[in-house]
Amino acid sequence: MAEIIFNYNGNKTIIQSNKGEKMKNIFDKFIYKTQLDKNLIYFLYSGNNINEELNFEELANKEDKIRNKMNIIVYDNNISNNISSIKKSKYTICPICKENIKLNLEEYKVYLSECKNKHEINNISINEFEQTQIIDISKIECEKCKDTNKNETYKNAFYRCNTCKINICPMCKSSHDKTHIYM
Repeated sequence: MAEIIFNYNGNKTIIQSNKGEKMKNIFDKFIYKTQLDKNLIYFLYSGNNINEELNFEELANKEDKIRNKMNIIVYDNNISNNISSIKKSKYTICPICKENIKLNLEEYKVYLSECKNKHEINNISINEFEQTQIIDISKIECEKCKDTNKNETYKNAFYRCNTCKINICPMCKSSHDKTHIYM
């Protein structure tokens, strides 16, 4: 027997199943129990959409197989997960290595310096600078499971373990060392 824990809007619903039962049937049990409309929700495991034809054994990661438990997050369909992976960085980043960099403005020109790789970019226009701040978040991958990228997670949530110096998806963060410092 396996225990599937569904988390929908902070409410947990537990469904018992056989390890060989298809996820489609488990989803149907959840929908029956919660009275939700299947067309208005979607299910994520490890930050990824779930193939309904797989069973617990085929879908679960090693840790969940040992525990005989799986956590599935349920989201409303009105929030699109297929938003473009091209985003403007929240922070000033080096156009070369994409690390944080210091920004100075002088006479309508941008000067970038002091990134950790010692790059310096001088005398670029503000329009050129704007173009250097675009990143493809689908290239930011979880360094723990190596299976999920930032564009695939709900609201593009990702964490940075400052202790290990790695990017971590929400599912891997839940099993990562709790004493570490996250950003």
